[in-house]
Amino acid sequence: MTNEPTNSLERLSEGDLVASLDLGSNSFHLLLARKIKGQLSIIKRLGEKVQLAAGLNAHNRLSEEAQQRGLECLKLMAPFLQGLNENQVTLVATNTLRAAHNAKEFIDRAEAILGFPIEIIAGREEARLIYVGVVNSNPKIAEKRLVIDIGGGSTEFIIGEGNEAELLESLHMGCVSYTSRYFTDQTITANNFQRAYLAARGELLHIQKRFRNQGWQIAHGSSGTMKTLSLIIGKGEFASLTLAALKQMHKELLEAGSPEKWVQYGIRPERVSIVPAGLAISLAIFESLGVESLDYSDGALREGVLYELLGSGTEEDVRVRTVRAVTERFQIDASQSHSVTTAALHAFDQVANSWGLASSPKWRNKLEWAAILHEIGLSVAHTQYHKHGAYLVRYADLAGFTRPQQLMLSVLIRAHRRKFPLAEFSNFTPEDKLKLQRLARLLRLAVLLHPSRPETPLLDFRITIDNSHSKEAMQVIFAEGWLEEQPLLRNDLEEEAAYLAEAGFELSFS
Repeated sequence: MTNEPTNSLERLSEGDLVASLDLGSNSFHLLLARKIKGQLSIIKRLGEKVQLAAGLNAHNRLSEEAQQRGLECLKLMAPFLQGLNENQVTLVATNTLRAAHNAKEFIDRAEAILGFPIEIIAGREEARLIYVGVVNSNPKIAEKRLVIDIGGGSTEFIIGEGNEAELLESLHMGCVSYTSRYFTDQTITANNFQRAYLAARGELLHIQKRFRNQGWQIAHGSSGTMKTLSLIIGKGEFASLTLAALKQMHKELLEAGSPEKWVQYGIRPERVSIVPAGLAISLAIFESLGVESLDYSDGALREGVLYELLGSGTEEDVRVRTVRAVTERFQIDASQSHSVTTAALHAFDQVANSWGLASSPKWRNKLEWAAILHEIGLSVAHTQYHKHGAYLVRYADLAGFTRPQQLMLSVLIRAHRRKFPLAEFSNFTPEDKLKLQRLARLLRLAVLLHPSRPETPLLDFRITIDNSHSKEAMQVIFAEGWLEEQPLLRNDLEEEAAYLAEAGFELSFS
């Protein structure tokens, strides 16, 4: 028996508006589009240079000045999101907010302006979404494709074939961070350029062998740095990047001692200032990976986020494919996974309205995915397998999932048996904390009902909820007389009631 993740996200309708906002290390980009016959029809692009990465100090704390630049930019973008719901909007943050120790401070202030949650995505997930954006913004090809995106704080590398990314990496080098580190003087010298170039070559040592061995037939560069270099090489028109062309740019830069003359090709002055860092990184990439020629692609992270949004709730939802792949990789018992998941969702549907879980499909999805994966830890050891499973789900690279989403799944898996771990829920907002604790109680019940791994799920039970007091009483009602014939289950339920009572909840059964 297999347990396929269902597609319970609400589907977007023809003509619906969708929006993505990319809080990058250099610029913030808003993209507003309409769904037309399964494709995106772009109706608004808005990009503002913020240079968030320049505000990171040596202790990886984001300065108040940089935060204010970002918040002022978001105030300009917020009106474009008015009238949209959570299923139509995805907001993502990248390298600088991954690195900043006080990222939550900024995120909280930004969410108050925008009215939507912001998800900090991991480097490889950023790379995957960039690939999605490039693939869907260019003609379909049969050949393997290399995609490179030099951002403000990180650079992503992807090799893929068709729609599938096969090799993903994210390195800690970007045009804003390298400008702050190596190009603080007004004059560009051979020495500071060489230092930036060698730093990039050092970062690339970690990936160059794998990428060279994988190989590709066509290369694309996305985002602002690649666009700028392409325009400079083509003297105002888009042109292919080649090693010879980059070396010529390097020669001209050192002769002039400044990149200012490149504004003549339509490059904004604030963008020109970070070109030397982008050029140093690009030269290192071309020489380390053996790139012969690369063309600029207009599609990038923000387009990838929108195309992903179109696939949410369908078989194209990458998270559905990811959960399926994880169950196969870790050889999770498909029959038990199916039984527990079916029972957990049966319980969810009975209490969703009473417990405030019906407002967004994301809560049902989280319960479903946690139920499917709840035994993943058995691949490590049987003892305390719920803790092993929580660790795997929290720190693995799970395509389509943000780090906050993985943390939620991890906590649900950690909480599905034994003592109810209240402390594990402390990282969430009060509202999310309460809802996740409710989901955990449903998952625990579903697991308890299937100790002997039956071939079919047990669904002959009803749940009633009493929220009139702090213990949130939950009563499970079985067929009359049935529980008296199940002494082992009754014992397990009594033990569960004790665990929940210790955590401040109430469980009764009959």
